[in-house]
Amino acid sequence: MDNTYMEHVHTWADEGSQPVGRSGHRIHCTDSFMYSVGGYNPNHGPLREVWRLNLSTGRWEQLSCPATTPETSISHSLASHHGDLLMTGGTSYPFGSILTSEVLACDQQTGEWRALHTSGPAPTPLYGQAVRRAGDYMYVVGGTSGFHFSLQAHALHLPSLTWTRLADNDAPNKNDEPLGRYRAEIGVAAGRVVVVGGASAFTIFPLDQLPVLNVNSGKWEVQWTKPDPVMQACPSPRRCHAAVQRDNELYVLGGTDGEEVFSDMWRLNLVSLAWTKLSLTLPTPLYFHDAALTKNGCIYVYGGLDSVGSEQRSEAVFRAQLEAPPLLEAAWGAFTSHCPNLLSTDHGYTNNDLVAAGVPRSMVKRLARLSKKTKDH
Repeated sequence: MDNTYMEHVHTWADEGSQPVGRSGHRIHCTDSFMYSVGGYNPNHGPLREVWRLNLSTGRWEQLSCPATTPETSISHSLASHHGDLLMTGGTSYPFGSILTSEVLACDQQTGEWRALHTSGPAPTPLYGQAVRRAGDYMYVVGGTSGFHFSLQAHALHLPSLTWTRLADNDAPNKNDEPLGRYRAEIGVAAGRVVVVGGASAFTIFPLDQLPVLNVNSGKWEVQWTKPDPVMQACPSPRRCHAAVQRDNELYVLGGTDGEEVFSDMWRLNLVSLAWTKLSLTLPTPLYFHDAALTKNGCIYVYGGLDSVGSEQRSEAVFRAQLEAPPLLEAAWGAFTSHCPNLLSTDHGYTNNDLVAAGVPRSMVKRLARLSKKTKDH
């Protein structure tokens, strides 16, 4: 990996429809789009909306509006399943006043929201939980009501929509178990859930020792991590960072300790708990941002704040390829970067023209736009 900053992505939108900068949102990536759900901006309040960014053209489109987007769209949990964005937890403004444990689904094509009927012991209504999709399960850990900090752990079996309580840790330091927290991140591997960072009312949690949950036994154990062999150090304590998981490795980006805001990027092996500091960094320090990963290993970062207590929210999108992409993806990236005019119907070219010129139909489908019906909705 080159010793460079992440690439700044040029984005655009139709006049009057550009999303404002935000924090407390969540994002998800497919091969074609980056979806951004909710968030907060001091000048606009809670952002009850869903946007999608075309990763080939850089074009923003609004998928759902305040009239249809759930209220609890700040510091919620977000995952995906079968063409839906799944949201649970979260709050509104003032923070902590409205809480839910419902699982709400947003259709990625139409922007329509619906509540899913789940069974089993659902998580307590909280916000600021950590979430990770792994196989058929969505894992949800921690969170806060604004006063109480939890380290509850639940798993939602997506095919059956059944909740299982993995660990119920609501008593302070019960049996020497780790303390409750919010705005942590988690990784899931080898039958374990690893909790990275986060904060309670008075504590920013360290990253040299991490709570690890055995999924089968439901037991927590705080384990020491292995420092980066070159730096001889682990990441600083932090909250409000972002993380993505690829195989058994968790990539951690940015965050804050309440005074400093970080731009660093670390990789944690979830099996050995060994840290590696990467040479790649964010172009600017960020916290309350979010990150997501495409199947081909391209990481995207959106939104956040660059200084503690700032009134400004970032609207920038950054990306970096974690590993060499397949040849078709590399060719498509070069084509979209160097021939943007060919991708716009405003210049008289249609998708059929691109297919006739030899562009694979699977790639041309990535240029899809929302229908007029969806826009009106």
